[in-house]
Amino acid sequence: MDTVAAVIVTYNRKALLEKAVQAVLRQTHPVDLLFIIDNASNDGTTQYLQDLGYLDNSRVRYIRLPENTGGAGGFHEGMKQAVEAGHNWLWLMDDDGIPDDTCLARLLNQATGYDVLGSAVINPNDPEKLSLKLRIIDTQGYFVKRQYIQTYSELRDQASQGIYPGTANFFNGVLINKSIPEKIGCVKKELFIWGDEYEYFLRIKQAGFSIGTVVNAIYRHPDSVFKFTRIKYYYYFRNLIYIHKNYSSVMYRPNLRWLFPIYTIVNCLRMTPSLSPNYMLKVIWAVFRAWQGQLIPYSSVQT
Repeated sequence: MDTVAAVIVTYNRKALLEKAVQAVLRQTHPVDLLFIIDNASNDGTTQYLQDLGYLDNSRVRYIRLPENTGGAGGFHEGMKQAVEAGHNWLWLMDDDGIPDDTCLARLLNQATGYDVLGSAVINPNDPEKLSLKLRIIDTQGYFVKRQYIQTYSELRDQASQGIYPGTANFFNGVLINKSIPEKIGCVKKELFIWGDEYEYFLRIKQAGFSIGTVVNAIYRHPDSVFKFTRIKYYYYFRNLIYIHKNYSSVMYRPNLRWLFPIYTIVNCLRMTPSLSPNYMLKVIWAVFRAWQGQLIPYSSVQT
């Protein structure tokens, strides 16, 4: 019998986390185990969960990491724990989203023939708006340049038998079969933040697994807002270059692949939070090393 382990990664958002935990535990198709991966929160998350009784719940396993490993490190640990515990499906999400009560059941209802099933990520204040837009996929499985599904109506119209194939928004109520981490490994923890979900999606796509978004599996999440600090910008720029170097062959048709690094470099330079020569040298060095396949942490770059 298939079993499902949910994984929520959290950091310093205990009130949001509580809502996410409640939503996971009241699913009409119950999860067998919920892993809460705490990235060394310093806002009293552990005591908060203890006071609410979650740490005494047999369906909840709380793991506090010794340091903040970013979203990538958190999902790496959660996936590893879930696979080692023997679960067939891994349901992955951040701490600031809320799955509808029927979300997991509707994902599982479409599981035949798919290795990854994504939820429709809806703005909680506007049921017509997708909080995270979806790439439009052409007949050969490539991304259509600069074209996205941005509304729920568009998603319904583009879907076939309730599924839009070829893409999904990862770590926002995405359901992954255990065969994937068993074959290609878990999330690459070296990515730390900003791009780890995209890299894992493309690694799965490159490995030939089947991916789809289930239209009626609703996961409510606020709009993503780009607020760059120096560290976040560093990882965003570095990770995008690493991703293009390794996965351009499954992203775009051959005649378009050369555009992506140029667009990324121009766009990222335009968004830089600092023009300090020392900082920009650090970023450029990290981007250069990422192109060579090396992911250098922010703290390790000397200028």
